[in-house]
Amino acid sequence: NVSLDIDFIRMKIVDKKVGKRTAIQETVVYPLRAYNFVSVIGENSTERTVFTIDKITIPDDKHLVIELFEKNGGRNQTFIVTNADLLVAKVINELKVT
Repeated sequence: NVSLDIDFIRMKIVDKKVGKRTAIQETVVYPLRAYNFVSVIGENSTERTVFTIDKITIPDDKHLVIELFEKNGGRNQTFIVTNADLLVAKVINELKVT
Protein backbone atom coordinates (compact mmCIF):
# COMPACT_ATOMS: atom_id res chain seq x y z
CA ASN A 1 0.00 0.00 0.00
CA VAL A 2 2.83 2.38 -0.88
CA SER A 3 2.96 4.48 -4.03
CA LEU A 4 5.70 3.77 -6.58
CA ASP A 5 7.90 6.66 -7.75
CA ILE A 6 9.37 5.78 -11.15
CA ASP A 7 13.01 6.72 -11.66
CA PHE A 8 13.55 5.46 -15.23
CA ILE A 9 12.53 2.77 -17.70
CA ARG A 10 15.01 0.76 -19.76
CA MET A 11 14.26 -1.40 -22.82
CA LYS A 12 16.76 -3.86 -24.27
CA ILE A 13 16.96 -6.99 -26.39
CA VAL A 14 18.79 -9.81 -24.59
CA ASP A 15 19.51 -13.51 -25.05
CA LYS A 16 16.91 -15.91 -23.63
CA LYS A 17 19.46 -18.39 -22.32
CA VAL A 18 22.94 -17.48 -21.18
CA GLY A 19 25.33 -20.34 -20.54
CA LYS A 20 28.41 -20.27 -18.40
CA ARG A 21 31.37 -18.38 -19.85
CA THR A 22 29.22 -16.86 -22.57
CA ALA A 23 29.43 -13.23 -23.56
CA ILE A 24 26.13 -11.45 -23.01
CA GLN A 25 25.04 -9.17 -25.81
CA GLU A 26 22.40 -6.55 -25.13
CA THR A 27 20.92 -4.11 -27.62
CA VAL A 28 19.29 -1.03 -26.09
CA VAL A 29 15.96 0.03 -27.62
CA TYR A 30 15.12 3.72 -27.32
CA PRO A 31 11.43 4.73 -27.35
CA LEU A 32 10.45 7.31 -29.94
CA ARG A 33 7.51 8.65 -27.99
CA ALA A 34 5.54 7.96 -24.82
CA TYR A 35 1.84 8.55 -24.31
CA ASN A 36 0.43 9.05 -20.80
CA PHE A 37 3.84 8.66 -19.17
CA VAL A 38 3.41 8.63 -15.40
CA SER A 39 6.11 9.28 -12.81
CA VAL A 40 4.12 8.11 -9.77
CA ILE A 41 1.80 5.13 -9.47
CA GLY A 42 -0.55 5.60 -6.54
CA GLU A 43 -1.25 2.99 -3.95
CA ASN A 44 -3.74 0.30 -5.00
CA SER A 45 -4.05 1.76 -8.51
CA THR A 46 -3.23 0.80 -12.08
CA GLU A 47 -1.62 3.00 -14.74
CA ARG A 48 -0.95 2.44 -18.44
CA THR A 49 1.74 4.06 -20.57
CA VAL A 50 2.10 3.48 -24.32
CA PHE A 51 5.62 3.57 -25.77
CA THR A 52 6.28 3.74 -29.50
CA ILE A 53 9.46 2.19 -30.86
CA ASP A 54 10.88 1.58 -34.32
CA LYS A 55 9.57 -1.45 -36.16
CA ILE A 56 11.69 -4.39 -35.03
CA THR A 57 11.67 -8.17 -35.05
CA ILE A 58 13.25 -10.28 -32.37
CA PRO A 59 15.09 -13.53 -33.20
CA ASP A 60 13.80 -16.73 -31.61
CA ASP A 61 16.73 -16.93 -29.18
CA LYS A 62 16.20 -13.37 -27.84
CA HIS A 63 13.45 -11.33 -26.18
CA LEU A 64 12.71 -7.71 -25.33
CA VAL A 65 13.08 -6.86 -21.65
CA ILE A 66 11.43 -3.75 -20.20
CA GLU A 67 12.73 -2.75 -16.78
CA LEU A 68 11.05 -0.20 -14.52
CA PHE A 69 13.18 1.18 -11.67
CA GLU A 70 11.93 2.85 -8.49
CA LYS A 71 13.48 6.03 -7.08
CA ASN A 72 15.40 5.36 -3.87
CA GLY A 73 13.98 1.86 -3.57
CA GLY A 74 14.36 -1.74 -4.50
CA ARG A 75 10.95 -2.51 -6.01
CA ASN A 76 11.98 -2.93 -9.64
CA GLN A 77 9.69 -4.50 -12.23
CA THR A 78 10.75 -6.53 -15.28
CA PHE A 79 8.51 -7.34 -18.25
CA ILE A 80 9.48 -9.80 -20.99
CA VAL A 81 8.13 -9.32 -24.52
CA THR A 82 8.59 -12.04 -27.14
CA ASN A 83 8.45 -11.76 -30.91
CA ALA A 84 4.97 -13.36 -30.86
CA ASP A 85 3.77 -10.46 -28.69
CA LEU A 86 5.11 -7.93 -31.20
CA LEU A 87 3.37 -9.66 -34.10
CA VAL A 88 -0.05 -9.00 -32.53
CA ALA A 89 0.79 -5.40 -31.55
CA LYS A 90 -1.21 -2.61 -33.14
CA VAL A 91 0.49 -0.29 -35.59
CA ILE A 92 0.17 3.40 -34.74
CA ASN A 93 0.53 5.59 -37.81
CA GLU A 94 -0.18 8.84 -36.04
CA LEU A 95 -0.20 9.43 -32.31
CA LYS A 96 -2.82 12.01 -31.43
CA VAL A 97 -2.01 13.87 -28.26
CA THR A 98 -4.93 15.66 -26.62
